Amino acid sequence: MKILDAEKVYGEAPIFKEPRIIGDWVLWLEQRPNEKGRTTALIRPWKNKDLSPQELTPYPSDLRTKIHGYGGAPLTANLNGSDLILTWVDNKDNCLWMRTWSYEEENEKSFSFKFIPKTQLICLTKKHNYFLAGGVIDLEKNIWIGLMEDEEGDHIVSYSLEKTDQYPKYIYSSHGLLGYLALNSKDRKLAWVEWINTSMPWDLNELKLAKLDENVNIINIVNINNQYLKCTGKISFFNPIWSDTGDLFVAEDSSGWWNITKIKTDSNNNSITISQNQWAIKAEIAFPQWVLGMSSFSCVGDDIVGAFAKEGIWTLALFQKNGSIQIIDQPFIDFSGIYSDQNRVVAIASSSKISEGIFEIDLSDKSWDHTPASSFRLDPTQISIGESFWFVGSNGENVHAWYYPPLDRKLLLPPLLVKSHSGPTGMARCGLDLEVQFWTSRGWAVVDVNYGGSSGFGRKYRDRLRGNWGLVDVLDCTKAAQSLIASGKVDDERIAIVGSSASGFTALGCLISTDIFNIGACKYAVADLISMANSTHRFEEFYLDYLIGNIKTESEKYLQRSPIENVNFINTPLILFHGLKDKVIRFEQSIAIKDELLKREIPVDINIFEHEGHGFKDGRVKVDVLKKTEAFFRQYLNS
Repeated sequence: MKILDAEKVYGEAPIFKEPRIIGDWVLWLEQRPNEKGRTTALIRPWKNKDLSPQELTPYPSDLRTKIHGYGGAPLTANLNGSDLILTWVDNKDNCLWMRTWSYEEENEKSFSFKFIPKTQLICLTKKHNYFLAGGVIDLEKNIWIGLMEDEEGDHIVSYSLEKTDQYPKYIYSSHGLLGYLALNSKDRKLAWVEWINTSMPWDLNELKLAKLDENVNIINIVNINNQYLKCTGKISFFNPIWSDTGDLFVAEDSSGWWNITKIKTDSNNNSITISQNQWAIKAEIAFPQWVLGMSSFSCVGDDIVGAFAKEGIWTLALFQKNGSIQIIDQPFIDFSGIYSDQNRVVAIASSSKISEGIFEIDLSDKSWDHTPASSFRLDPTQISIGESFWFVGSNGENVHAWYYPPLDRKLLLPPLLVKSHSGPTGMARCGLDLEVQFWTSRGWAVVDVNYGGSSGFGRKYRDRLRGNWGLVDVLDCTKAAQSLIASGKVDDERIAIVGSSASGFTALGCLISTDIFNIGACKYAVADLISMANSTHRFEEFYLDYLIGNIKTESEKYLQRSPIENVNFINTPLILFHGLKDKVIRFEQSIAIKDELLKREIPVDINIFEHEGHGFKDGRVKVDVLKKTEAFFRQYLNS
């Protein structure tokens, strides 16, 4: 059996994001761990993975936004004739930049291609203290239209593509939050999602439609919400997109599941016809909207191509206008970033044996290609395949997890690593995870828990966490371990738990509330709920009201569930990691936990990284964290 090195897990592979098809080209973002997480834009011909892509935004460009704290959607791309226009928000100054390229045709025997800069790199915006993202290019008016967040709230703004150093033109303003701007160029319409920050966008939001007049002012706004759809409960919209014929498609969960709804409008939004339940399935075709730029479906003529989650697995399908759903035969089970142009589809995809990469499929003949982010390949016989695992969790309800058996099945029972996704409204993904394989190659069993509150299993499952964060998630992770112990699959004296951010909070809660865990590791864990409530940013300002309760009336719950207040119940070795630049969870919280454990002589180690924030991006740091965690576990578990 071959041991998987930490360097192979995190040291090399970039992270692909937000792919799209532009004419005959595939364009995507690439976050590079070996460049401290710098993100750049690359392009190559459609379904031609043997050609090396061209980098369009070389160093020092870093395509990243800070809108709503979590960012997303920094890049906008259009073809104007044969010219490629890119605009992007740069992390170094938060400004909007633009450049145009022309394609240089090589001779027929050449195996290369080249985009030549046609204009100088120009900065469209003045230096400012607001955040831009989620733009679209309006070629008719030659402007960028996008989202802006400042101290007053969120806005839709525009900038001319012909001027530099501009102030924004305000088109629409909201005291709430905005996302997922979609432009119908032909009919001069905009659609977007809007919500007030007392709710998270996956809990309650509105879909808005509007007309653009000749001067690019918004008129005829229509608010589509739960009352409009005659839904008595809360409703969440995701990813509005326009078809070529001017119909609007959006995911909404009035049925309890995020399904696709079609909206037909006349030219001025006076007459609106909504077609719900055309493709009704007890499955989710959307994600929680933590960042902008996510996409799970796209238009193909009058049909929709999209991926839906059922039982934790993502399936690619064609939702046909006659109401039927055609499953697309291909080997991948985890999808994001779906984008289509005519019959061509691109996405980020992985399977249980193939790591994440650019997936391209031609729907006319179902031929496909896949370009993994990493050149590193695992021998299929050296991969632990995740097994869908249901168990009885908190409140006697069924809970889902992925169980990965150890590769080296010795006579002795293996140690168990319990992990859970962050968010906490997230999902344990089913694609190949090299960090999981790092542990299974060393003889560990791993269970990745979709605790109550996870997405992908409908709103009712998601709402199990309402008021119960620190209880349901903790008990579900504990029950997962207990279930595997009871089934005789793992060693009950070698149970470890790991977590980061929100899942770090869950991991600490597990160590505090039960003695079945023998060791733990946490990265930038949520430790002080009162501090978090008082200092969190605008996007999450009231999230804890949903997860725990109102801090003014239920402050006792905040104290009871804060790990920082209960460190004296942790009696197991713990290793901690934090970044000095973390603005979400202050590094002092991890230091305080370490200090309290030292007082009682509990084995504890802490690693502080000077240049990291919330969510480590430097590949060398990620490798270091994995190596130190494994060494710490070996030292104290004899594994």
